[in-house]
Amino acid sequence: MWPVAKQTLKAAIRYRFVVALGLALLVIVFGVPLLLKSDGTAKGMVQLVLTYTLGATTALLGIASLWMGCGTLAREIEDNVMQMVAVKPVARWRVWLGKWLGIMLLNAALLVPTGLAIFLLINARANSSDLNPSQKAKLQDEVLVSRSSIVLPKPDFTIDRARAYAYSKLVEQGKSDNQYTDTEQKLRMSVTQPEHVLSLRPQYTELIEQAEKNPSSEVIEQLKELEHQAVQLSRGSREIVLPGQLKTWVFEIDPDKVDRINEKPIYLRFKFNAGDEYDPKSHLCLWSVGAGTGKRWPPDREFEEMTIGSSVFHDLKLELDGGVVPDQGDNRGLVVVNFANNNDKPIVFPLDDGPMILYHDGGFGMNLVRGLMIIFFWLGLISAIGLMSSSFLSFPVATFMSLGILLISASTGTLEQIVEEDGITGINHETGRKDESSALDKVAILFSKGVLSITDLVWGYSPVDHLSSGRTITWATLGMAFTGIILLMGGLVSAFGAFMFQRRELALPNPTASMN
Repeated sequence: MWPVAKQTLKAAIRYRFVVALGLALLVIVFGVPLLLKSDGTAKGMVQLVLTYTLGATTALLGIASLWMGCGTLAREIEDNVMQMVAVKPVARWRVWLGKWLGIMLLNAALLVPTGLAIFLLINARANSSDLNPSQKAKLQDEVLVSRSSIVLPKPDFTIDRARAYAYSKLVEQGKSDNQYTDTEQKLRMSVTQPEHVLSLRPQYTELIEQAEKNPSSEVIEQLKELEHQAVQLSRGSREIVLPGQLKTWVFEIDPDKVDRINEKPIYLRFKFNAGDEYDPKSHLCLWSVGAGTGKRWPPDREFEEMTIGSSVFHDLKLELDGGVVPDQGDNRGLVVVNFANNNDKPIVFPLDDGPMILYHDGGFGMNLVRGLMIIFFWLGLISAIGLMSSSFLSFPVATFMSLGILLISASTGTLEQIVEEDGITGINHETGRKDESSALDKVAILFSKGVLSITDLVWGYSPVDHLSSGRTITWATLGMAFTGIILLMGGLVSAFGAFMFQRRELALPNPTASMN
């Protein structure tokens, strides 16, 4: 394998492929920042540089890996060069794996110096004499840092019809708290919020009983509509803050980490929507942290007032002498966050981007290394896809097929919409749901969920976003990325590619082969 890998790397150098890629990466790292325009802040500029340089580097190396993967094997087969290797006592899967290792050696040789150059460039900007001390401190606290996040657990909006019916019948009995049996108390504690909402609808139990006697399409549709409304109402109660309303979130921090976390400021990261276009100073938001826990922020007033815009992430710095996180008694590790809506319109905090607590847990350098390693894993899978295609196809067809696979895997928006709308045959615009699902819808949903599970396994990581926002890419995330991208998906693609290469007939006449 190693001789084949070395030969692949030498071939790339001989054809000046490495030189061309190196020059292109130099232009990206040092040229792109000169063309960018930020929001005028040092933080915004560094975030833009990180986002565009890492994004462009990933795209360029990804295209190069695909091209090399498709070309290095297909060209040698078409030019009758592979026949000279195949007759030697070397298993074809070793040849295939050697080609992949050669491409990965090339990727490593280009990605490592590029990452080092980005690190030095970012630090040079952060330590520039043009920045004042407050700007430098903001960069070190919010971008050039590794911050872990603490989020609220995802609420359960599922509905078990049998459980919802049993709970609704229990509520109809009107018992007091001390009259419930152990079984009934267990049922009360197990219901989800939508099921609780349904217990307040007397017609729900009646519809279920009617459906058992006469399961007509009309009754079933009414049941589904009630359940849909219950889910929407439950989501709205979690997401929407009405004018003049107070919203509270409680974050639980590991008590063993409290003392270490309190050594540095923590941040409240949030994003809200208000149904309008972005205006940087359009919404008055009032925040307070620690009410009733013995550590209140801000210390000198009831609320911290902020006039900010919607639909973008904001980082609110929380700093007190001795730390913001309560460290005594039963409140140790509990961070209570209150938000008051002082506007004339509702404020929506989406559950997927809900408020979170960020705290320092490392430096930027190691976080960048972990991010580059995930990008390296992506390049490994892309190279394997190119080699797999060229194992049984010609170079142009292999390239077309590989690009198609990558485009389909990246086009998840349409597939997510199919799952969300329960099919592809359209929805009722009055209810926002499909009236009736066909067999075609069921097939489309099954296919979409299967593809999304695969794409999430591969692309469900965001190293560039995490690095630009100073969020930690954990070692656990890195291990999951290696397992999903390299071992599972890369292993399956490699096994199929090696199998097809093993079965391919190499001695067929090829009129397009070069005559030299």
